[in-house]
Parts: sequence; structure tokens; C-alpha cells
Amino acid sequence: MENNFSAESSLRLITETIERSRRTMAKNSGKPMILWGSLVATTSVVIWALWTRTGTPVWNLLWFAMSALGGFFTYQMNRNREKVPATEISRILGKVWMWFGIFTTGFYALLWAVALIRYSAHMEGIVTVNLTLLVTMMMGLCGAISGAVMNCRPVTAGSVLATALSVLFVLLVPDGAPVQILTFLILGVFALIIPGVILQRKAKA
Repeated sequence: MENNFSAESSLRLITETIERSRRTMAKNSGKPMILWGSLVATTSVVIWALWTRTGTPVWNLLWFAMSALGGFFTYQMNRNREKVPATEISRILGKVWMWFGIFTTGFYALLWAVALIRYSAHMEGIVTVNLTLLVTMMMGLCGAISGAVMNCRPVTAGSVLATALSVLFVLLVPDGAPVQILTFLILGVFALIIPGVILQRKAKA
């Protein structure tokens, strides 16, 4: 049988498939964004309150507890949701946020390792890195990339706005002060919760 599937038809099919994948990802991203945004915002407030009260930054370890809790809730959410076949778009987004987690966790671990090495070697001085600013920039970048990949303006705009406000906030408050952690409240609300609500409303429309 003669194959009349032209290059133009093939290109149109590929384009339609990509756009359908983008719409599906945007439709299914609303609830997870609201979930993670709420967790990030709440955790930042809790850490700030405990850090301010006790005077120790050890409460930042609660971020690991938040990640575990968020992973559990995400698993439950996906289990009860209609299964959607994996697409190239979903795989790209998964890898973007996977590497965000690897880089931030790895950098945090390296800081602790360097501190221990310098302490053991009785080296003078300390290594100071504004981890909040670094993570803020990386999180905003990953959010903007996600919005661009899904062709979703609310996600891109929310990430850009949240990053600008967060960076401004971090640079204005004293370096190392507990209040800096509230930058993740800004990110959680403007980069995740608000775009997530918009996507959820569009999905129901």
C-alpha cells in the first residue's frame, strides 16, 4: 500500500503531539504546584520562627523533612489520579527538578563537609556562601524553564516575579539573619501557589 504520509503531515502530527503533551502537563501541574508551594511557604515560616526563638540555624534541617512529606503526598496524589502516559515533556520537567534537588542538596552537603574539614585542620576563618540567594536563583530558573517547556505563561511569569522579589528581599535584609529564610515564602506563594491556582481553574474550565 502506498504511503502518502508526507513530511508536512508528519511535522504537523509531531507539533500537535507536543502541544497536546504541553496542555496535559499544564492541566496536571496545578495541584502539585499548590501542594509544594504550601509546603515551602509553611516550612519557611516555621523555620524562621524556631530559628528566631532559639538562635540556631539547625532548624534548616526541616527542609529534608518537608521533602519527605511532600514526596509522600505527591505519591498519594498521583496514585489517586488518572494515569497519564509519560511524554518527552514530562521527562524533561522531571529531569529539570531532579537536578535542582541534586545540586541544592549536594551543595549544602559540600558546605558542611568543608566546614568540618576546616574545623578538623584548625584552619582560621570561615567560608561564607549565601545559600538562600543561590537556591532562590536556581529555583526561579527551574520554574521559568518549566513554564517555557509547558508554554505556560502563568508559571513563567510567576517564577520570574518571585525570583525578582526574592532576590531583592535577600539583598535588603542582613546576611545570615533568620528573616532571610522567608524568601521561600515569597517563592512558594508567587512561583507555585498562585500559578497552580490559575492552572487548576483552567483545568476545571
